[in-house]
Amino acid sequence: MHRLIFHIDMDAFFASIEQRDNPAWQGKPVIVGAQPGMRGVVSAASYEARKYGVRSAMPISEAVRHCPKGVFARPRMEIYERESGEIMNILRSFSPVIEQVSIDEAFLDMTGTSKLLGDPVTVASDCAARIKNERGLTASIGIAPNKFLAKIASDLNKPGGITVAPFDPAAIVAWLAPMPAGRVWGIGKKTEASLAARGVTTIGDLQTLPRERLFTWFGKQGEDLWKLSRGMDDRPVGNDTDIKSISREHTFNTDSPDRVAWKNVLFSLSQDVARQARQQGVKGRTVALIYRRTDFSKHTARKPLMYATNAAKPIYEGVCDLLDTIREKALRLIGVGITGFEPEQQMSLFAQEQQAVAIDKAEAAVDRIAGKFGSRVIGKGREMGKGKIATE
Repeated sequence: MHRLIFHIDMDAFFASIEQRDNPAWQGKPVIVGAQPGMRGVVSAASYEARKYGVRSAMPISEAVRHCPKGVFARPRMEIYERESGEIMNILRSFSPVIEQVSIDEAFLDMTGTSKLLGDPVTVASDCAARIKNERGLTASIGIAPNKFLAKIASDLNKPGGITVAPFDPAAIVAWLAPMPAGRVWGIGKKTEASLAARGVTTIGDLQTLPRERLFTWFGKQGEDLWKLSRGMDDRPVGNDTDIKSISREHTFNTDSPDRVAWKNVLFSLSQDVARQARQQGVKGRTVALIYRRTDFSKHTARKPLMYATNAAKPIYEGVCDLLDTIREKALRLIGVGITGFEPEQQMSLFAQEQQAVAIDKAEAAVDRIAGKFGSRVIGKGREMGKGKIATE
């Protein structure tokens, strides 16, 4: 039996929410991020804004030059996170095996569901229709035998497309061949330039190279490139119900040198990680800073906490301590994670944890209020301040 994997990717998620909630903005170039004249970057751009060359992580000053008549909206991260939760609940009604990889995308393992739910395209259409009807948003869906191919497929016909990748190995190789080499996971700008200097510009060019040569050039990454260029990817879809860690990441469209922006992203991600931990009923004793360098190598720094927590404040403070230890001038990706879980009901008798208990209770109260009255009625002081940058 073939594996059957869906990749669901929301279309211009933050900007689409703003257009949905502000009907007068529909059809207009909406740019979510800092306001014109302020220091900051673009968090998200609607498809109308992208026609003017506006992209995520672009400095706001540059976005204004590209699109001076654009609608500039401040991020509402709590709304986006709440919307993400609603969409993930819809996805869980189609498969219990779901891996949420960011606020606006997830993988579903649909293997063996055809007899129960119907053919994959019909199921994907039903899924997209539910998201549209219930949330007023559009999603692009890729259908494939593995995660790598499903991700590529979901990117091909945006917005609102449903794309089926080949399942036959020979057809997969032929399907991938004309695509740019940069579509392969792990090929960043430096690797792409290195390959181009050797005459390798497409995945088809990559497919012609012997495994040994790629290994000589790139080490273990070369082995991965050889497999991925042929559509080979055996990684399972991680099941969110059996968690060993909780993390959230953000990838910048271009390398970001702005440490203030990094910390603002980490602030939003820390809230999301803490909220997910509380929903799962766990607390973590270790915080992790995840980052990808400009050469696309991925790294993780970890720090034990004084006490297990599922509160955003100590998670954010811990990850900022880790950030201060790295000397990177620019980053491609940044993320936050916690691990070393304990059940939420465990309580320490040490006095040093009493402050942690108070923080936990305060953030849990925020969850309850937001759940009852909506997330816009309450927020943390930092969220109310000017210059906060959230990212899609």
